[in-house]
Amino acid sequence: MLIVNSFWIGRKLGTVHAACLRSFVRNGHDVVLHAFGRPEDTPDGVRIFDAAKLMAETEIISHKKTGSLALASDVYRYRIMREGLGIYIDADMYCIKPMTDDEYLFGFENADRLNGAVLKIPQNSGLLTDILKAAEDPYFIPPWMEFHKRAIGTIRKTIGFPRHISTRTWGAIGPALITHCVRERGLLSKAKPVELYYPLDCAQTDRLFKRGLRVEDIATGKTEAIHLFNTMIKDKEILPDTPLHQIITAK
Repeated sequence: MLIVNSFWIGRKLGTVHAACLRSFVRNGHDVVLHAFGRPEDTPDGVRIFDAAKLMAETEIISHKKTGSLALASDVYRYRIMREGLGIYIDADMYCIKPMTDDEYLFGFENADRLNGAVLKIPQNSGLLTDILKAAEDPYFIPPWMEFHKRAIGTIRKTIGFPRHISTRTWGAIGPALITHCVRERGLLSKAKPVELYYPLDCAQTDRLFKRGLRVEDIATGKTEAIHLFNTMIKDKEILPDTPLHQIITAK
């Protein structure tokens, strides 16, 4: 049975995240939820792992502009890789069919960018070393930035006034970092095609709310799981006869 790990901060998953975790259980996976205490709506069949073993709660910080907790989530998934615990999945990944395993698991979300919502990297690989070094530096300076911005950042860091990662562009130690490091290591050939995990573009999440549409209309024959981009859909009403309603009511 293939182990998939997810990470959660908070007392309650919510309808969509609970449905997503349930979908992996339904497809025969051993689902391990890393959390600081068991969320009250954790689906049956999901095991809990004490997240405090890999991250202190004091390490959890929010992104200054968006309030997102993705910074902690990004670091935590890389620590799952470091410990060799198996595949990581975001809690808003919806499983269509049993996932296939591989030495490396990450996929294109569009023609130019990788995403780590599904992730597996060998624990002793140079790629993981590069990613962890960057992600665990609170004053990380993204090397893909324009030269003059990197130079200013380096000077600030040298004189003791560094810019904290929480003030940088969202995703700096997430998709952008993964894409950069994979490219630098010459591992783009390991990336899975868009249709495997990201047949739904983040700009197309309105399709999840379209009456008469089905999940099968969004997925392809190759799709194993769909990233729902929860930040784009949260707090919206879920109506019957829509893909998202199909997702949350699936048994």
